[in-house]
Amino acid sequence: MTTNSYTALIKGKTVTFTHIGATAKPLFKDVTSVSVIPFTKDGDIVAVHLKHRGLDLPGGHVEPGETEAEQTIHREAMEEAGITVTHPVLIEVIESDYYEHQTYMLLYSAFVHEFHEYEPGDYEMSEGREIVSQDEFIERYEAGNKKLMKQAIQSAWQILKIM
Repeated sequence: MTTNSYTALIKGKTVTFTHIGATAKPLFKDVTSVSVIPFTKDGDIVAVHLKHRGLDLPGGHVEPGETEAEQTIHREAMEEAGITVTHPVLIEVIESDYYEHQTYMLLYSAFVHEFHEYEPGDYEMSEGREIVSQDEFIERYEAGNKKLMKQAIQSAWQILKIM
């Protein structure tokens, strides 16, 4: 296992997640989920509180009819955080061996465009949203590998700052 990989126990199965970089171009049919790091103009993150995972990023599974990652990003950002985002940029492709064939999770970065009326619990697993600093997000993040998430956040912010 490389330093860009970590394992997690999911539904009784040990799953390996490998960060393979933003230049990887998996077929969209093999993408199972898409998440976004939504930054405010000041560099803070709009995080969500998810049932059973705690503080995390808005994101989720690709739904039938979605043909590109941006559709999933916009839907999940609105459903889980009550926000719209602009200028999404692919930050990381994460390969997973959860299914019988390799699948991929895509991590994007974007600026928050607008906050909308939002009632926690309206959609799926979201119990609320919170604006936190990048450091606080990493400190409280428990849904995956903190080191790899910190690297992704730092890279994402550097890319967005120059846009």
